[in-house]
Amino acid sequence: MKKILKKSISKRFRKYRVSILNEFTLEEAFFFRISKGGFYIILVSVFVLLFVLFSLLYNYTPFKRFSPGYSDMVVRSELVQETIRLDSLANIVTMQRKQLDILRTILSGNVSMDSVFTVQNVVNNVDLDSAVKSKREQEFCEAYEETERFNLSSIETRRQSVNPFFLKPIRGKVIKEFDLSKNHIGCDIEYYNGENVVSIYEGVVIFTEYTVNAEYVIGVLHENEFISIYKYNSELLKKLGDEVKTGEVIAIVNAPAEKSTKPYIHFELWQKGKPLNPTEYIIF
Repeated sequence: MKKILKKSISKRFRKYRVSILNEFTLEEAFFFRISKGGFYIILVSVFVLLFVLFSLLYNYTPFKRFSPGYSDMVVRSELVQETIRLDSLANIVTMQRKQLDILRTILSGNVSMDSVFTVQNVVNNVDLDSAVKSKREQEFCEAYEETERFNLSSIETRRQSVNPFFLKPIRGKVIKEFDLSKNHIGCDIEYYNGENVVSIYEGVVIFTEYTVNAEYVIGVLHENEFISIYKYNSELLKKLGDEVKTGEVIAIVNAPAEKSTKPYIHFELWQKGKPLNPTEYIIF
């Protein structure tokens, strides 16, 4: 058995001479020696090398896109990604176009008054249900009006005591109320980011100044000898003697750099030289 195996191995690795002859002279031009086993090894090596090259070509080149079934899946995935990217770019372009329109409006000077502070909006935001009179209040008002109907002096007094409808100077919440006992003759209003100070009613600017303690201060004279004072402004938009409308922006405020400090303005309301509680005249 061993002899047969040795003969088979020696036969497979027995070398043969392969010659290349000249066709005309029959002279040997080239030759090489190779065995059957060596020929098989070279053949297998060539197949392995071709397989490796084809695998690299398939995985790292666009050649794999031409394989059946692969193209549809990849193209579909890439199409979805490109569609999402296109939608994002469209949204960015739309936002930039709106920003340019706003800048164009500001530069042209055609900026309308902020609708947040219009009288109509404030009136619409008032809770009318809470202002409905009860039955007892209705009966009292009817009885009082009946007794005072022909009293001319009372009619004239009521006509003179009518106060204008005041807007709130800035959107926010009152964090410190009016208190004469503590010499706090106004109220502190914490405002929201992006808000500006507006005139509570139409009038004339009678005071503008910058102080170290109150920063920029502006005062407006209204009808019935009302005076509104606004303190802790970052910048004033009106000067002494300017006429202002109801809800018109008169000053700009900026949030403090320190996040621990709450942004607020100090607002005062006076009439005939006496300080008034703003919360009794304005709905905050």
